[in-house]
Amino acid sequence: MLCTTPAQGHTAPLLSIARRLVADGHEVVFFTTEHYRDKVEATGAQLVPFGADYDAHDLMVANPEREAASNRGTRGVKDDLRRIFVGPLVGQYADLARLLETFPADVIVVDTMFFGAWPLALGPRADRPALACIGVMPYAANSRDTAPFGAAWQPGRGPVFRARNRLLNVIAGHVVLGDINRLANRCLAECGAPPFKGSTMNLMPRVVDAYLHAGVAGFEYPRSDLPPSVRFVGPILDPPSSHFDLHAWWDELEQGRPVVHVTQGTLDNADPGRLLLPAMQGLAHDDVLVVATTGGPDPEPLRSQLPANVRLERFIPHHLLLPHVDVMITNGGYGGVQQALANGVPLVMAGDTEDKPEVAARVHWAGVGVNLHTGKPSPTKIAKAVRRILNQPDYAARSKALQAEIAASRPLDDITSTLVDLAEKNAALTG
Repeated sequence: MLCTTPAQGHTAPLLSIARRLVADGHEVVFFTTEHYRDKVEATGAQLVPFGADYDAHDLMVANPEREAASNRGTRGVKDDLRRIFVGPLVGQYADLARLLETFPADVIVVDTMFFGAWPLALGPRADRPALACIGVMPYAANSRDTAPFGAAWQPGRGPVFRARNRLLNVIAGHVVLGDINRLANRCLAECGAPPFKGSTMNLMPRVVDAYLHAGVAGFEYPRSDLPPSVRFVGPILDPPSSHFDLHAWWDELEQGRPVVHVTQGTLDNADPGRLLLPAMQGLAHDDVLVVATTGGPDPEPLRSQLPANVRLERFIPHHLLLPHVDVMITNGGYGGVQQALANGVPLVMAGDTEDKPEVAARVHWAGVGVNLHTGKPSPTKIAKAVRRILNQPDYAARSKALQAEIAASRPLDDITSTLVDLAEKNAALTG
């Protein structure tokens, strides 16, 4: 049984897992919202929708207060935790418990932020199926070697940094996220589950049987205290599109100019003035080809103001475009960044919502791009970052090194074999 938060970045990797499991002959139920029925059924899995249908994208975009600068930092993250992740826990668990009565799964697989299985994870081990989590975002649990998730600070080394991390982790868990942790425990109590100690973001890898992180170790901060459940299996990349008509300008990708791709992803893309338009303006007079995608919104209203070196589309499959790209400008969705690195493409990062500042911090730490530390950079700032990457070959070299590490990974092989092992062990444990 695969359970996902109904947002594209959380659901798409588990759709790939479902497709592989079905192909291997396993019976798969996919537990998410009705919005994903067509995509789920295309994998051969059976969709069982949440009783209370919602889409995380709709909840985020439909909240006008979220566009305010004051709600794009910690306040916005906490609002998302309340409404999208912790708030639905009780209803998700009730649906999940009913579903297990008719579909007694051997293994339940969740994405990082699907909390509906927590009551099972915190209950008696013999009373539940095996539990696995797929890490679809930067690794978020506390460590003595890192600042708390959300701070987007570089890790550092030595006793001074460890003292800093220890203090900040306490403040984050008891002060910054204290109200979220109390809400989560109230929800657990409503489900008849015991409470947990510590931070909400710290729980998942400590209660599941396997935490399979969809990324490579070279993109994550080194930690000396990772829980034994955690393994890096490599990013789960989008499968190639079955059909896509190349645009009339496609041959321009091979004309020798550097190609710069700019995208605001699939979620925070309602306002092109945050990144898309500034990038096009900043690079208008550079000898580069800019390929911009809106990620969903209609590009037609923007076409009248396009510089001559810009090609704008609603969507282009990354597996077709990225092999031609020299720099990618993005607001930092985890999946899109992994797609870029899988193609050895260095990045310019400009995001300030959800986990995007943490993704940008890792891009800087790994040396594979420039972090602009804002979600709404100026045209000048974007252009300087692009020129810096094009003129300093270390960025491309480090991106190619991560590309090689990703190419050596076998995420779907590792995940499916782990799930089969968990099922066999669970059968032995539960009799």
